[in-house]
Order: sequence, then structure tokens, then C-alpha cells
Amino acid sequence: MAFFLTILFTVIVYVRPQEFWPALQNWPLLDYVGGVAVFFALLERKVTKDKFLRSSANKLVLIFWLWLCFSWLGNGWLGGVWYTIQKFGKVVVLYFLIVMSIDTLSKLRTYIWLLLLLSAFLAVDAIVLFYTGQSITGQVAFARLEGEELIAQARGIGIFADPNDLALYIVPMIAFLLPAFHRQALSRTSLTGVILMIPLITGLVFTRSRGGILAMAIVIWMYLRHRLGMVFSVVGLVLLLGLLMAIPRFESVSATEGTGRTRLDHWAFGLDLLKHNPFFGVGFTAFTDQGYRQTAHNSFILILAEAGVLGGLLWISLFYAMYRDIALLRTPERAPPWLPPLTNALEAGLVGWLAGGFFLSQTYGFLGFMLMGMVVATMNILAGEGIDLRETWTRVQVRNSFLITIGGIIFMHLLVMILWRLGG
Repeated sequence: MAFFLTILFTVIVYVRPQEFWPALQNWPLLDYVGGVAVFFALLERKVTKDKFLRSSANKLVLIFWLWLCFSWLGNGWLGGVWYTIQKFGKVVVLYFLIVMSIDTLSKLRTYIWLLLLLSAFLAVDAIVLFYTGQSITGQVAFARLEGEELIAQARGIGIFADPNDLALYIVPMIAFLLPAFHRQALSRTSLTGVILMIPLITGLVFTRSRGGILAMAIVIWMYLRHRLGMVFSVVGLVLLLGLLMAIPRFESVSATEGTGRTRLDHWAFGLDLLKHNPFFGVGFTAFTDQGYRQTAHNSFILILAEAGVLGGLLWISLFYAMYRDIALLRTPERAPPWLPPLTNALEAGLVGWLAGGFFLSQTYGFLGFMLMGMVVATMNILAGEGIDLRETWTRVQVRNSFLITIGGIIFMHLLVMILWRLGG
């Protein structure tokens, strides 16, 4: 029952019936389903100490959530603590439902197929919107004026209302459809992956999201790196980027004009917020409460601005823990045949998500934590097959995460400064 409710929770996250079906509008469906799912996970004894301790990411997710609550202490609004518990709590609940309830390979495959079909739904919805002017859920296209040309961008509903966010939810799933990953991990044939890839890539292109298309290029590069090696994969990436230049909006990429210049403004404002609020930040989701109408458009800058340096450290630590978990998944000498392609697909999906997140404010988004949860769930599944892998967190990992965080802050400062000067 816990696994079924995890599936239902995920369907609601993607389809969002409460936002377009009048009978369900304003119903807190995720709260209800999440609460019942947690109850059954406990009742069915899915929540175990062994699963929790297998990866340090589990502790880090809880500490990260706690620190987001503390981030409101800097501006004195105690109500923000309860708001954060509720708002980000949904993401935390889904993460742990994935970690605890997906304990067999068949369940993991079922869940990945669910995500692929839901991503296909988002993509088809975007295609319908692009050609008819209105999506299946009643959304209309996002119109952007660039120079003298009006650009229409497909989008979804709710958390997918921004074309860039919609693109970022599609991109990581492309990794699971690429032939060598798909055929060995999810299906006996690569044909199903190719068939599903067509609407996903088409829907992605119709979002006209440059960040999403760049992230897709990174996912494909990760695939080529595993198949062809570093040198040939870099050549393939260059050729792919050349082809992508034919996509509208992509050929006009500029760091100093249009949306590129605007994004620099967002980054500079976020770094300024960090400078004045280095410890607590300005508070979870409070970036736009500072007299600024736009969000950071960079997941790293967003967490630094809203939760301070410690918040940034915890966020970086989560991805560092994932890097270590994925490295562990590659160590078994007698690994089951499905493990290497699945590990590679999870890695490519996470790297693609991070690439897109560099241009978007998806720090607290569901999909990043869902991918992390699937990595940890894979470790739990292996334990059930007699391969017990455990990732420990020591002072060395804390030091490395801290150095990466500080290096990232310095890099973003230098990048903004250089691009500003190039733009005159």
C-alpha cells in the first residue's frame, strides 16, 4: 500500500488535478496522500534504521529541511518556520517514500516507467499547447518579446507554468530512454525508449528553454562518454551544440544582452543578499520578498541568498553524497546486469538536472530529490540481494563539501564580475 500511495503522490505532483479540476480546487491533496502514505509505510514496517543509515544523504535531507526552517530566524518571522515545514515537507516526504517503499527492482522499474509516462504527458501537453494555443489542462502559451519578434513557449500548469521549469522536469528522464541505458535497465529492447524519446524531445524543444536544451546536451554527452570515451564524446557534444543553434531562441544566446543580461542582474542581486545575510539568509522562498520581482534563476545562488552559507553547504553536501553513492554503486565485482546501465542513467539524469539548475531556481524542486531518492533506493535493493553498500560521512566529506561551496561562491562572484565587464 505504501508503494501504491507513493505512486499516487507522484501522479498528483505531475498531473496536478487540484489546479484545473474545479471539484478538487484548493484541496490539499498532497498533504492528505502524503500523510496516509507515511502512515502505511510505518504500518508495513518499510521505515527501518538499516535503510536510513545506508546513505548519509538521508540525514542530510533532514538537516537541510531543519536549516531551511531556521533560515527565517534571521528576519524574525517565526511563522515562516511552520510555512517551511509544510511547503518543503512535501518534497521530504516524497524523498523518503521513494527511499523506504521502493525496495525491489520491480518496484524501481515500475516507478521509473511511471516517471517516463508522466514526463511524456507533460511533453504531449506542451505539444498540444504549441499547435492549438491551449493545453490539455487549459493553459495558454507563454509569450516572450525578443527584439521585434514574439516568441511562444509551451508550458504546463502549477509548478510547470514556467517553460524553463517544465523543460527541467523532462530533461533528466531522457537519460533513461537512451538505447544502451534503456535496453539493459528497463526493457528488453531499445525501441520503447526511442518511441518515448520522440515526444519528450519535441515537447522540450517547444518550451524554447535554452537552459533545458543545454541540459539535454549534457545528458547526451554523459551517454556518449560512457559509450565512446571522453575524446569522442566531447566531439559529439560540439556537433550537437552546433545542431541546437538552429532552434529558435538558442541561436541568440548572449550573456550580455536580453535574458542573459537580466539573469546577470538576478545573480548579482542574490549575491548581494548573501553578502548582507551570510548566516541565515533572507528566509526560505523569500528572495522575491526583498523588493525584487524575479527569483535568482540559479539554484546555487538561490539557496545562498535564502539560507546563507550553511544552507549552501548542506545543499552542496547532498549532491556530493550522491556522487559518493553513485561511485559506490560501481564497486561490486559481481554486480547484477541491470546495475551499471541504471547507475549511468541516474548519474546522467542528476548531472543534467544540475546543468539546467544552473540557469533556473529549482533548489527545492521535487525532481532533484526524487532522483536522489532513487539512487539510495537502488542501494537498498542491492542490500536485499546480498550486496550491502554503505556510504559514510566523515570530517573529510565535510571539508570537501565546504571547499566546494566556498569555491562555488568565489566562482559565481568572478563569473558575474567578468560578464558584467564584457557587457560594458
